[in-house]
Amino acid sequence: MAASIYKGDLAEVTFGHETGMAIRHGHFGGVTFSIATSGDVSTITFASGSDGFFDSSSNFLYPVGMLVGSQLRVVGGGNYNLDDFATTGNIYTIVENAAKTIKVTPAMKETGASANSDEIIIDSVGTPSIDVGMLYTSSAATSDETVLTDQFVGLAATIALPETKVELLRSHVVGIGRDVVVQEPQKFVHEGGSLETMMHSARWLYYALGREAVSALDTTSGGEVVVHSGSIVKAIPQGSTYIELSSNPTSAPAVGDYVLVTDATAVDVPTSRADPASGTKWTGTNTVEFEQTVSNEIRRVVAYDNTITGAVRIHVDDPFCFSHPAQCALSKYTFADGGNTGSPNFDVTDAAYGSIDNRVSRALFSGSTLPSFSIETSMRTRDVESYGTAGRGGTQSTNVPGATNDSKQLTRVFRGCKVKGFELSANADSHVTMKADFDSLFCYTDTGRLEDDGGGNLKGDRYVAHRMFENIANTKANRKKAGIAPNTEKPFFFYNGTVTAFNTNVAQITSFSLSGNNNNQMIYTVRGHPLAETRNALGQSTEQVPFGGSRNATLNVEGKVEYELKMEIIPTDPLLYHEFRTNRTHDYTEPIKLHLVKNGAGTNREEVYIIIDDYIITEFPMPIPEDKGPIKTALTIMPKHVKVVAHDTLLHC
Repeated sequence: MAASIYKGDLAEVTFGHETGMAIRHGHFGGVTFSIATSGDVSTITFASGSDGFFDSSSNFLYPVGMLVGSQLRVVGGGNYNLDDFATTGNIYTIVENAAKTIKVTPAMKETGASANSDEIIIDSVGTPSIDVGMLYTSSAATSDETVLTDQFVGLAATIALPETKVELLRSHVVGIGRDVVVQEPQKFVHEGGSLETMMHSARWLYYALGREAVSALDTTSGGEVVVHSGSIVKAIPQGSTYIELSSNPTSAPAVGDYVLVTDATAVDVPTSRADPASGTKWTGTNTVEFEQTVSNEIRRVVAYDNTITGAVRIHVDDPFCFSHPAQCALSKYTFADGGNTGSPNFDVTDAAYGSIDNRVSRALFSGSTLPSFSIETSMRTRDVESYGTAGRGGTQSTNVPGATNDSKQLTRVFRGCKVKGFELSANADSHVTMKADFDSLFCYTDTGRLEDDGGGNLKGDRYVAHRMFENIANTKANRKKAGIAPNTEKPFFFYNGTVTAFNTNVAQITSFSLSGNNNNQMIYTVRGHPLAETRNALGQSTEQVPFGGSRNATLNVEGKVEYELKMEIIPTDPLLYHEFRTNRTHDYTEPIKLHLVKNGAGTNREEVYIIIDDYIITEFPMPIPEDKGPIKTALTIMPKHVKVVAHDTLLHC
């Protein structure tokens, strides 16, 4: 008998980067757009697009309603100068998107058709990365929509989603009895998200800290392919979501490839050193302390467009952390089952077991902003794929919604998430855990099961839910793409770690806990919702994000960063206590370093270095135990800076 309830073993959780989109007049096969305004709402309609972000019918390849709440800006220069963000500061909020149209509020200043140099920019926060392989049709039963929330969250022991809470206005009125008279919903709150993983990679530290640089990749078992040596590569601004070239490259990347921007330009890492440039620059080696890094970055390709001569664009997944000068060299990498094509690969031969062929080295450290991400969750009552008849992504044409064998799938995407706090901890005899707390701005819900207009557009799962080992990580290469390469799923263990502190090895540590607080703020702004609510024949709302997102927070803003380190140790020397009682500041010359490495016979295994510098010991109790046993003390240390060096199979966190 088919199950009739939702169960945890039939629930899935995945995540992905958030990346804005740049849509320029003439790109993607010659796309144009026009603006028409009615009241406080302007409708942008696309035409003539046939490639990249658009299908052959000029439908924008993005799930219906997924953009609601995202911010939109205009680059003028053609017919849209009055809306140009650089000169007017105008920002618009998307309240609806479907097929060929995007609706925004407040009303835009310009109307009519676009011209050369006009461009639409959709901001990254709250915008899951586009999946150009999706399929749109007007009928939910044949529409296979998705975004790139296709990444493995980790070995999650527990996960709590930022479930929607509604704040109500409840008021009693004088002279009308004792019961509540006025009760109306107000704002939506999406807070309280949390996941705790057995840490098998350092990827969540990227989202907790904010910046990532990679070294020149090791390709000992198969080389990368040069996209171009650099002469045609234009400058890349920080936060850009594409690389622009002045002509076609030597070897164009395909959707799904990874592109490395090689840039030796030094980037400062937060430090109290007065002259960072005279310090150490990280280039990929196991440096304990560094004040600068190279600014190489690697990104997944989501679209390639060479429609306009002189403005070839490689659109990527995740905005760039750093700005890059013109003429940076580009290389591309493709995941493969083995170690060819430069694909990182876990070696299973006896002599080199555990070595990572083409190992990726990265430095992670704090920045002025945090990357945002989206969390996708789906649950069902039966172990089947999303309902649909288009056939993409494992969709199937049985289990019709409402039938006896219906899986009753519920799919949601929490958008605009940022890590507000984290904790990395372990005991001497256990695995290392990584806990991340986060809030989100919006919750998209697939409402395709409410759609049926009686005229051939049938209900179904409009959105194709990602299922990690059914339709994402279903091959060796796809497991690498999802962030769980074969044989790398084992967590780091504290007993395979060493700790160096105060310029000496500290062997008697029994536990280690590093926490950070980004002090994020969820900010609500006044935004009217001028559109009428869309409902089906039964009066049920079919809006994926209710009220055009107007009752949700608009901004998820990171604040000051605060770190705290706690170590339980068994002291054996009074020198450490003297360090505490004199409150000496330990600067970058005396970092605390936690080094974790996984078991294996090979040399280039998975490793993580947690580096903590510029710190002061604030607590050092020395209690006398009643059981006459060893004296243990819990040190509390307040660091100013945290950085991470990781060596693993991830091309990009």
